[in-house]
Amino acid sequence: MTLSLLTKLNKVLLYQYIFYKHFYKFMFLHKPLCPRYKDSTVKIFGWYVCRSCLLLYSGFILTLLLIIPKIKTIQFDKYFALWICGCILTLFMSYPPLYSKFRRITKDFVRFYDGIFLASVFVVCFKSNIYAGILSIFAFILLRNLYNKKRTGDRICKGCENLNQETTCVGYQKQKEALLKIEEEYSNIRMRQTFKERNNYD
Repeated sequence: MTLSLLTKLNKVLLYQYIFYKHFYKFMFLHKPLCPRYKDSTVKIFGWYVCRSCLLLYSGFILTLLLIIPKIKTIQFDKYFALWICGCILTLFMSYPPLYSKFRRITKDFVRFYDGIFLASVFVVCFKSNIYAGILSIFAFILLRNLYNKKRTGDRICKGCENLNQETTCVGYQKQKEALLKIEEEYSNIRMRQTFKERNNYD
């Protein structure tokens, strides 16, 4: 029983290692790598990264770095009205059906602003009360899940001339090649392990 469990665990760990070895560069990619979405992705040190996510996290981290060192001197109650306006603005502009209609430059601004606002919200809530901080995290997760349900993904390839073709489109060709390398390497390793085990029994 224990040996069988360890064997299964080793297989899982082996596959995970090979998967990340070949597929790591696509882990933060949310759109196809095709001319239609060339402005939605940036390449950083070989990694394909969602442009919107990059701007959001950049705004988030930058804001934390600026606010946290001065958190004791900032009087957040003076900016409460501004905070409420920011909340309404980010909820409205980040609503997926509306956000998808924006031009690329507007999307960049919205996502960077979202990062700034989220960092500010978490800092304000945690400073006021630990429970308020925890509640803000749960509220964010809930809202994110609600918004994600509006991102069905069924329109990503809508109207594409390659949609009805039986071959892999250019937007997923690199991902396909990586998956094939994963399966090939894993199969070769498993075959060598199997032959070695058989030889040991012989």
